[in-house]
Amino acid sequence: MAAYNVAMSSWPVPWEEIEVSNRFGTTFVVASGPKEAPPLVLLHGFFTTLLLWTPNIADLSKSYRVYAIDIMGNRNRSIPKEPIASSNDIIEWLSETLNDLKLQTVYLAGMSNGGWIGINFSLAKPERVRKLILISPAASLLPLVKQFMPRGMLTALPPRKFWFYSFMGWMGLKRGAGYEFSQNLLDIMWLGGETIKMSAETMRVMPTVYSDEELGGLKMPVLLLIGENEVIYNATKALARAKQLIPELTGELVPNCGHDISFSQHKIVNKRILTFLSAKVKNS
Repeated sequence: MAAYNVAMSSWPVPWEEIEVSNRFGTTFVVASGPKEAPPLVLLHGFFTTLLLWTPNIADLSKSYRVYAIDIMGNRNRSIPKEPIASSNDIIEWLSETLNDLKLQTVYLAGMSNGGWIGINFSLAKPERVRKLILISPAASLLPLVKQFMPRGMLTALPPRKFWFYSFMGWMGLKRGAGYEFSQNLLDIMWLGGETIKMSAETMRVMPTVYSDEELGGLKMPVLLLIGENEVIYNATKALARAKQLIPELTGELVPNCGHDISFSQHKIVNKRILTFLSAKVKNS
């Protein structure tokens, strides 16, 4: 928690800490931006924290009230009481969290596993999602490559720290001079893994590929951004499938990045998000 708080000191804009409770536990939220502005909810990736959005928050919070959420059951500042044991539990947790924040309809953005959660919630509660933003969503469009699981399983073997940083490096999260943000993010993730135990039930709730029918059921405007060097699946094929099936899709491959897209290319990502959110909805 001390390391988390030190990293939070780099949050570049004023923020409000909010804690909301439901049957799954206490969810930690950081809110930035004008309170009267339209709400934009951010969902981070697996094993990480809302600190992922540090490079994005300054731009996004100028015109939106941004709620960055520590996803329940991950290694972060949200404190679980009951495990997230299914995709339905994730929907219920997020729905109750938005209720507690007094947010009826929102713009919803998710990175990696947060993107998978975003699709899951949008299919179940379409009336609550005005627009959906997907940033390299995990396994939602295509299966993860075969080497993903073996590489991930190595992180449980000694020397665990070496295998952890190796696995993250393969996905594009770099360390060393010039990569201070990703280095700090990785260090927080490592410390979380060493000090916070995730429940076995939650660990088993893994992202799955959505069917043609499910993707076609996303009727709200959707923005899809994938790093052109993404390694967890074929970025070109994933984008092509999304364009074929999602009715109102804006999508592109972002150059010179992989799974580090949200921060290594944050200027492009922020610009695309803001353009997408400000665009008039068709037939509105």
